[in-house]
Amino acid sequence: MFNGLRRAAGMQISRFQFRKSREKILSFTRSVSDARDVLVVMPLDRRQQFNTVLVIDLLRKKFREENITFVTEEKNQELRRMMPHSQFISLLASETTLFYLPRRDVLRRVQRKSYDLAIDLNLDFLLPSAYICKVSGARVRIGFAVKHASTFFNFQVHPDPHQPLHSMYDRLASSLQMF
Repeated sequence: MFNGLRRAAGMQISRFQFRKSREKILSFTRSVSDARDVLVVMPLDRRQQFNTVLVIDLLRKKFREENITFVTEEKNQELRRMMPHSQFISLLASETTLFYLPRRDVLRRVQRKSYDLAIDLNLDFLLPSAYICKVSGARVRIGFAVKHASTFFNFQVHPDPHQPLHSMYDRLASSLQMF
């Protein structure tokens, strides 16, 4: 119960901080293909990371490895071997506040670089990863359509109720290929 209250407080703090930010109207035609620098927040649940291979392969084909930054909870050796020239930012549980917001030092690491595209690969809404995508300043921020997602993402992938949850990554990859 206490965790739920902390999350709700973190969500209210986020909404308050982003209350004045207005989304620009933009055309998604070529928004992904014209992007240069990409921020990818990996699933914080290790079980979901295995299913992201299709999305990572697609990003690898569309962008240079040097232009992709990954935010991971821990040192993901498989991903580092797969993408040796990419940058990595770790987000440890200790690097979030009482209200599940990323600490300033994490945000500074993210904001050192400007991004054109930010993608949150967490299937569930996780405040730290959504917050990182929003403060990245990326013109296009992609996440999955869940409660509160519209505060942080301007492109949302909706689930198909007839498909298993892990197929959402296939859906995301298909969406990315369209643009």
